[in-house]
Amino acid sequence: MLKASIDIGSNTTLLLIAEFDGQSLVERESCLRVTALGKDLDVNKQFCEESINATYSALSEYLELIQKYEIPVHEVIVTATEASRVASNASSFYQKVKSELGFAVKIISSEGEAFYTAMGVGHNFLDNVSEVVMMDIGGASTELIRVGVSPFKYKDSVSLPMGSVRATQWRLSGNFNENVSYVFKSCQKILNYKTSKLVCVAGTMTALGAMIKGLSHFEAEKINGQEVSYPEFKKFVQKIEDDTVDKIVENYPFLGKRAQSIVGGAWVACQLCEILGVTSIEISTRGLRHGTLMAANGIDEKFIVGEV
Repeated sequence: MLKASIDIGSNTTLLLIAEFDGQSLVERESCLRVTALGKDLDVNKQFCEESINATYSALSEYLELIQKYEIPVHEVIVTATEASRVASNASSFYQKVKSELGFAVKIISSEGEAFYTAMGVGHNFLDNVSEVVMMDIGGASTELIRVGVSPFKYKDSVSLPMGSVRATQWRLSGNFNENVSYVFKSCQKILNYKTSKLVCVAGTMTALGAMIKGLSHFEAEKINGQEVSYPEFKKFVQKIEDDTVDKIVENYPFLGKRAQSIVGGAWVACQLCEILGVTSIEISTRGLRHGTLMAANGIDEKFIVGEV
């Protein structure tokens, strides 16, 4: 059965169109636009006009593609995450989206984000481990998720208020270390997620995986399942940390607007790897939009914190 899901994140807006028969998922379309809804959110407490326009434009583009596949708009699963949980103008924006484009947007909790991300990543783990820890770096928040293996089971998660966009703003303000230290001190639960191997999902880490491989354009099949040691990862981050955005785009043109926040997101990853004792990283190109598409009965109401 052909289905569609949209993930409106703090940095990107993503579309997935796929066939799902209840067990296997076959992608037909996977699209990403950097829309930066989390830009200046800590200062302004609301979406800026530039980000609103970029998100609306992406959703309009996605609507045309969805209609080509003859998927009814009311059946598209649309979720929004951290930036939409805190922005004071999120509701008014999504009311416009619903009235003009037809998308009904569900703002989900951090636990719901973690749950469906874990579901989306799926069962692609070795049988000789009892559980894995996943990391999902978004624009404004990062989720750590623990899942059981054989059988696959979501166990628990924690959401940290730091992501690639927020971290970029912290670095520009010169208070990155101070803010990261505050987040860690405020959430001692993070120590429960210590692990030697970390499974990493979402755009920041998949983009970094492509950069480490030296790809000139993004190729999901070459990145999914990629493993890299943490020392190798940190060495690469140190290599690019002082590069200008223009130089990063020149070297890795597939990044586009993501180049503006990629170093900030990379340092979030490094800080978390350090505190968790990570020695090895595995990258998955699947995530939240895959999990919500696979949800047989739609988004569980217990995870919905806002709906338009």
